[in-house]
Amino acid sequence: MLAALAAKNILLNQKIQHLSRRSTREKLLSYLSDQATRAGANEFDIPFNRQELADYLCVDRSAMSGELSRMQQEGILSFHFNHFILLSADDA
Repeated sequence: MLAALAAKNILLNQKIQHLSRRSTREKLLSYLSDQATRAGANEFDIPFNRQELADYLCVDRSAMSGELSRMQQEGILSFHFNHFILLSADDA
């Protein structure tokens, strides 16, 4: 029981860290960097589709999709559906 509560607490603290960022870009980079760290690689899959990710980060889906496209054009990341590759760690 204590282990389950501790795991839930860690997940909630991580979500707070992502949501405390100001901009959609910062929230995305925070979340994606965390996922890359968990995967132990710059290439990983996330457990959300676009709408679920937008809901998780409390941002508008269309604004988030636009930001993802801009980040891809800038060479920060590459993605296809829920598969991401972080290309530049400078901004993350």
